[in-house]
Amino acid sequence: MRSTHARSSASRLASDAAAPPPPPASAAAPSASAGAAAASEMASELALAEAAAAMPTPEEVPAGCLLRMLLSLLLQQPPTSLYLLGLASCVHKWVQASAPAEQRLVASHPGFVRFVLERLLDPEPTEPQLQVFFDLLAELIKFNPPLMTTVQDALLDSSLAGGAASDLFISRLLDHPVDASILVQCIALTLAPEASPLRGMRALASLGLAPPEPVAAAAAGMTPKLSALRRHGPLADAARGSLAQVVTRRRVELARALVAAASDGDLSVETMCVINAAILFFLLADFDGRGERGGDGRCGRVSLLDAVCEASGVGASAGEVHGGARREGEAPSLGGEEASEDVPALSEEARSLLEGFGRLLRFWGEVYHSHSCERRFLEFSSGVPFPRWLALVAALREDIRHRLSGGGGGDPTSRAAA
Repeated sequence: MRSTHARSSASRLASDAAAPPPPPASAAAPSASAGAAAASEMASELALAEAAAAMPTPEEVPAGCLLRMLLSLLLQQPPTSLYLLGLASCVHKWVQASAPAEQRLVASHPGFVRFVLERLLDPEPTEPQLQVFFDLLAELIKFNPPLMTTVQDALLDSSLAGGAASDLFISRLLDHPVDASILVQCIALTLAPEASPLRGMRALASLGLAPPEPVAAAAAGMTPKLSALRRHGPLADAARGSLAQVVTRRRVELARALVAAASDGDLSVETMCVINAAILFFLLADFDGRGERGGDGRCGRVSLLDAVCEASGVGASAGEVHGGARREGEAPSLGGEEASEDVPALSEEARSLLEGFGRLLRFWGEVYHSHSCERRFLEFSSGVPFPRWLALVAALREDIRHRLSGGGGGDPTSRAAA
């Protein structure tokens, strides 16, 4: 469990050192000056992207290069090696702040991707092994759709796990949501780059997958339109893969599992990544609900909260009393009129889950109010401006209070998305 295997002090220092200073904590509407600043920043980002694109290929990297030596040494370790997790953590820290070209450099090291997948598919992995290699894989593919596709394709290799690698990997992810929480976050963010203006959109630009206009719009605080990229190209290819599909289609199950796991454990700064993974599903649901990614206009996070409650069990609703019960086995709605017609009574399990989630969100506020380094790292890691996280958490706390007091799943006309 992640809560019993906290990040080391050295690891945290490396993370904080990698994080850039946060932007001003304001959520003001974009202005002409903001647009000009965004354009200037975009030019700098594109210049950095050009420099990164000129990086050497693996064949051109000198044999004595520290990174190459580190990767080669890692790949020599058997599953029982005392040095396996330490070396893997070093590579994880290197890719954590890497540009897409640098991620590609690591991933193209002969045998590296397969080695990482094999460690995650080991029949009897040690307790921290899953977390360490899930985290490493997460940062390797983060904001890099082509590389995510490469990993998903590798899971289809018939020589890996007897041809059952993809199913076994998904089973591991669902059975160990806490250990896989950062991977779940990274997959979700990579599929929704418009939600990450500080990193996701910039990564698309550096990969040559997005024109400057939507990237500059995201940097200026506006929501870019990526419908064309979702229909075809590397982003669409990544979204069709097995890992992308499980995170997208089973988001209710994953969100519920993360909330429940974090609520049951000891709350500490070290478990924030698990809490943030749960919150992220609601943040991304807001994008869906407001129609920016094809939603129906209903408040997305409220629909998701209702679905999580229903997955936890609900009592009789007014609709059920009048013969309108949902058919057995029918999936809970994530939006539309049907989801808001009835207000199911909360089961004890659902009420307990919501109360625990409320405590998590209250603890979240305490941590980020008093730890500036954690605010900086959250913003750097996700690419989501901190004011957006803050507004989302405040809205979620109000949603939970409303639901626990007997209110329904929310009315988009009176309870706007964060």
